[in-house]
Amino acid sequence: MKQIYMLLSAFLLLATNQLLAQNTAIISGKISSPLSDQVELIIYPNPLLPEEVKTEVKLDRNSFWLEVPVQKPLVAELVHGDEVAQVYLEPGYELQLSSNGKSFLKSLIYRGKGANENNYLAKYTYRFEEEEEYQVLPDNIKLQEKEFTQFLNYRREDQLGSFEKYSGKMEVSEEFRAFLLAEIDFSYAIDKLGYHPLRQQIMQVSLTRPSAAFYDYLHHLDLQKPTNLLSPSFQNFLRSYTAYFAKEAGYTEKDPLYYKARYDVAEQKLQGQVKLLAQAQVLKQSVQQGHLKYTELMLRDFNAKNREEAVSAYLAGLLSENSTLVAGGQAPDFKLNDINGDTISLSDFKGSLVYLNFWRSDCGLCHVELPHLQRLTGKMGNHKIVFLNVAIGDNEEQWRKLVEKKELQGEHVLAKGAAAELAKRYGLKDVPAYFLLDEEGRFISLKARRPSDYEAANDILRHLEVRQASLK
Repeated sequence: MKQIYMLLSAFLLLATNQLLAQNTAIISGKISSPLSDQVELIIYPNPLLPEEVKTEVKLDRNSFWLEVPVQKPLVAELVHGDEVAQVYLEPGYELQLSSNGKSFLKSLIYRGKGANENNYLAKYTYRFEEEEEYQVLPDNIKLQEKEFTQFLNYRREDQLGSFEKYSGKMEVSEEFRAFLLAEIDFSYAIDKLGYHPLRQQIMQVSLTRPSAAFYDYLHHLDLQKPTNLLSPSFQNFLRSYTAYFAKEAGYTEKDPLYYKARYDVAEQKLQGQVKLLAQAQVLKQSVQQGHLKYTELMLRDFNAKNREEAVSAYLAGLLSENSTLVAGGQAPDFKLNDINGDTISLSDFKGSLVYLNFWRSDCGLCHVELPHLQRLTGKMGNHKIVFLNVAIGDNEEQWRKLVEKKELQGEHVLAKGAAAELAKRYGLKDVPAYFLLDEEGRFISLKARRPSDYEAANDILRHLEVRQASLK
């Protein structure tokens, strides 16, 4: 009975170890002429999140061994010194590599389970990144549209032919095949989408209008394959894809609705996890560079569809970190006394644009701008805009005398004890400082044009016209 118990225990232990091994991958190897004393493997567990998981190991006599959890096929980055190589992993892989640090990617060779896939990936990556005949820069970008398309077509056909020849001799998994084909398709697509603007930038030439058929390939791409999500090139392509259609609709990166337009492109043209990935990308960029008013609208819509709490939490945290002193952020409210002693709040002017001026009565540049501010205030008198002038750290008697003597137009309030706090909340380093706020008290511009700028009035009118158009 004891012997049976021991055999059962040994069987269970073996089964457990096999199960655990199926949920991990092992990478070991030796690097001659190493570039540093360590190797690092970076995994991105969720394509919707930029968070990475790093595993670092020290070289022991130029050798290393590491084990990482792998629940499903994924693409990781193997980092040694300044060199980076993609590694394709599936549960149960046991890779042994050898390389020379002086020519890391070129000399990379794998043995063991998963070697066929990774030997080809190393060869593919080296050729794509190092061989000039595969490169867009520096020479192929100079080609005319027809010749550039021929170059991309040649490269793609060569990649496909090389892979089919290799996989005909060496067995590779179906998941790897799908990943590699996605890399080929979407690296092609990225370079084609970027051709005209990049050519304009590099050659300093006018941006030419693409031919009618230049972007036809976009309609033939299968964007919904789940295996596309393995491909870093696909993830990069989605950013270019939504940006392309937004710009085709007439939006530029300076337009408040630019990121909303990209979000809507993903909503209309994509489905499922691919759509969520594209929209999460847009949301991240919108928070960091865009108009937060529309970011909040997009985030509410995204959270209603997204089922991954970690992703929603990440985006909400990112928004919270970037929600002040940026375009679209809510301007800090304040309550101050005006020239008559009445209390005025910034929030009192919701429903109107606000041209917010921080100044001081003993400031020389402020005095230079005063007559221009008077003219601008008078010129905009028939429009729905408030000129709110906040005196910071001023002598009350001097301020009052100047406002009354010069009969300064607009709303005038004095920040006395609250001056330091207000300056901090608005990031004021000096005065005068000008801000333009929308009807909801959000920043349109944190550096509005000075009253002396002849474009100041036109800038305000443009925002008023955009607002009126959005109400129709």
